[in-house]
Amino acid sequence: MNRFAVLAGLGASAAGAFLLSRARAIAEEEGRPLADVLIQLPGRLAGDVSTIGDDLREAADEGKFAADDAAREFDEVIEDP
Repeated sequence: MNRFAVLAGLGASAAGAFLLSRARAIAEEEGRPLADVLIQLPGRLAGDVSTIGDDLREAADEGKFAADDAAREFDEVIEDP
């Protein structure tokens, strides 16, 4: 049980550090105070999570197109000695 508590604490600390780092980056990018970004961060994260499916589909499509392009280029190199 003690090991679980330590691991849970480490996980929570890491998540907190990541969220603070992300909030600082957003504040810097948008030129806003960190406090304002921290207040709006939960809503922003919820919005980010809601688009994960679309983002994954888009990334998969881009990967497929890149693979198709690479295959075409490879075929052209093989055909032209």
